[in-house]
Amino acid sequence: MLHAKDLRFGNKVLNQRGEVITVQQIHSNTVVYDTQLNVNRQASKVSNGYNYSYTMQVVEVVKEAELQEIEPIQLTPKVLEKCGFRNFVRDEWIFTYGNTHTDFELTDDGLKLRHSTPTRVPIKYVHQLQNFVYAIAGQELEVDL
Repeated sequence: MLHAKDLRFGNKVLNQRGEVITVQQIHSNTVVYDTQLNVNRQASKVSNGYNYSYTMQVVEVVKEAELQEIEPIQLTPKVLEKCGFRNFVRDEWIFTYGNTHTDFELTDDGLKLRHSTPTRVPIKYVHQLQNFVYAIAGQELEVDL
């Protein structure tokens, strides 16, 4: 189960049906992932002439999921490629933002920074990677899942 404190707007997660959803709003127990406005317009004749009156009804349709119902998306080589990472060496993944390149290593524990000081907490899920990239680069990670 994911906690609201682990999510940001724009994070990608899975709903109960296994669909990739994008978090739009975060509430205490739910996340909103889709909103639409449905506009219904009806004409009604006012008199026997050519005059018509129109009524409009605007209804907001909101799709939301309980936090208990959403699951994180596991990082895999295929997912990393869809996130813009490049792989030149078997275990080394490179992410480029601006003129900066950051090297990662994908292990069984998750994605770790390749640095002289090893990463203590590996990144296992897409939403964690999105949050990390935003923290280090100040930009949203483009995810095309």
